[in-house]
Amino acid sequence: MNKSFYILFLFITSSVYAQSDQEYWDNWNKNYPEVDIVSILKQEKLYADSVEKNPAIPRYYSRLDNYRFKAVYLGKTRATSQEVITSMKNVYKLFTGNASRLDGMIENEVLFKIGQEETWMPVQPQILEALKKEVKKGNMLTVYCLHFNEHNSKNILYNTFLISEFYK
Repeated sequence: MNKSFYILFLFITSSVYAQSDQEYWDNWNKNYPEVDIVSILKQEKLYADSVEKNPAIPRYYSRLDNYRFKAVYLGKTRATSQEVITSMKNVYKLFTGNASRLDGMIENEVLFKIGQEETWMPVQPQILEALKKEVKKGNMLTVYCLHFNEHNSKNILYNTFLISEFYK
């Protein structure tokens, strides 16, 4: 009888875990629509080029979005530059009013391959720790990112992706 109870307990806990795991990813998927990020980046570059060529269009623009897309983990990490952090804070302040919420969240960035391009993406510290433990160089991941888009008055285009979660 104890053995039967143990097997039933394992079955029930496994089912509950699987169900809650599915619900977890369903929530992420709902909040981070899957996109063709290569096309989005291409469109952003074209728009930035058109703004720079037409003096009638204001130079500064920005936007903030949630995206989910596939990227290849290249296994390299570096400190996030102050220019990228400043750009992210500019955008966040415009859309939420409180850029200090990013403090401590954007210390490092990780190299990914998106399409044919290599892209450095800031990563939250706890996610960086999980990446290093769980992912091998060359693995394809689904990354859940907050996209900070800023074209500043100096004609510098920032397309920055803050990784909030990933799925192997």
